[in-house]
Amino acid sequence: MLTQLSIENLRNISAASVDLRPGISAFVGPNGAGKTTVLDAVHVLGTGKPFTSHHSSKVIQGKSPYFQVVGRLCHGGSESVVGVKRLREGGGEVRLAGKSVKTLSTLAHELPLILINANTLDVLREGPEARRKLVDQLVFHVEHSFVGVWQRYYQVLKQRNALLRKGAVDDDAAWVAELAVLGEQFYHSRVRATDLLTAQLLSVLEEMKVDFPSLRFALRSGWKDGVSLAVALELNRSSDMDRGYTQVGPHRGDLTCFVSGGLANDVLSRGQMKVLMSAIRIAQGRVLKETTRRAPIYLLDDVGAELDAANAQAIFSVLAAEKSQVLATMVALTDTAQGLKRYVNDVFHVEQGVLTSANKMA
Repeated sequence: MLTQLSIENLRNISAASVDLRPGISAFVGPNGAGKTTVLDAVHVLGTGKPFTSHHSSKVIQGKSPYFQVVGRLCHGGSESVVGVKRLREGGGEVRLAGKSVKTLSTLAHELPLILINANTLDVLREGPEARRKLVDQLVFHVEHSFVGVWQRYYQVLKQRNALLRKGAVDDDAAWVAELAVLGEQFYHSRVRATDLLTAQLLSVLEEMKVDFPSLRFALRSGWKDGVSLAVALELNRSSDMDRGYTQVGPHRGDLTCFVSGGLANDVLSRGQMKVLMSAIRIAQGRVLKETTRRAPIYLLDDVGAELDAANAQAIFSVLAAEKSQVLATMVALTDTAQGLKRYVNDVFHVEQGVLTSANKMA
């Protein structure tokens, strides 16, 4: 859980500090006030980077030489401090409990996050790469060995593809053998994670009182069914040589979702897809909590505007019932038609980059 957050020179917040509690905290204010910047800051603490930009330098305020975010974490009765500083000219530092952090995966394990915003709600409608990432993010948290397998697989893939482009396919036997072993491990990790996700998703949908008939996931391995990856690589060797890259393997896999016997993309409306994706995100969080014993923080960026009133209320109801820590942005909390107000513990007004604690509603 995040108990305190301090922000300096991030987007439109010059300096701010806020104490946080369990439950749902709402950050309320007009568009451009700095609400999303608060979520961006937490995302930096958990991943090392903002979700609003691919380049950290672009979220540094004005002409400031850096931005810095510091958070106080509490888990199992123990406290630690995590801080991330990024310089405009590049570089910076990441520290956890007073020690330098070498890999960003350390942050993700220490502060798992579930982001629900306009972009994440459209993942199932995007291409295979986004859907693969959806599964891999989950596997990363539930299987500690996965990071090493993932990294090595893509290193070997890069090496083999370099040889294919040079036409030196006779020298790739060692790479192919390693690729086959790693690829099988990669895929089976995805299978296990998908099974866990499916079980939790059905539970979440039931609690939300949402019905998607005969909902199921189909995980495609990225190579021909019924054969090993080693065989598939051999069968595709000639074609790989012609094209100059490896055409089979988990890097070509996909996660498809079926409802009522058809592809969810074809069967469901855009609004229904967003409801489904919201439920998937909550299910991801539950898998993390069960497998790692560390509850994630949910970051909800204007979800009330993405979903209709009933479904937005269902999302908040489920998260409130499981006592998750939720940081949610919204333009106003006076719209009682959405029924969100009753689930909120704390309210913070945000205007021109200034955060003010409004009240304690618990």
